[in-house]
Amino acid sequence: MSLRTGVSAAKNEVEQSPQDLTAQEGELITINCSYSVGTNALHWLQQHPGGGIVSLFMLSSGKKKNGRLIATINIQEKHSSLHITASQPRDSAIYICAVRHSAPQAPGART
Repeated sequence: MSLRTGVSAAKNEVEQSPQDLTAQEGELITINCSYSVGTNALHWLQQHPGGGIVSLFMLSSGKKKNGRLIATINIQEKHSSLHITASQPRDSAIYICAVRHSAPQAPGART
């Protein structure tokens, strides 16, 4: 099976590794995401060939699990990982790590 990672950011503010990965069925796969911007939410997304983009996780702290997928985030170290346990052929896709800037609010701004 083949996996690719994509980046959703400007100016290389998000870096994923590895960029391309070929795995055997049943392997543990880990995709890493490092970012240089302040953020309060990180998204892991998946896109199968010819398909739409699907949200896997939105993280603001700690760890989340959904079946064989586990996502972790360390806000202080500006790092997140996506783990796929017991990989299957249907996991072949592009995986995207996306962050949203958490710019300080201007005085008097409303949320």
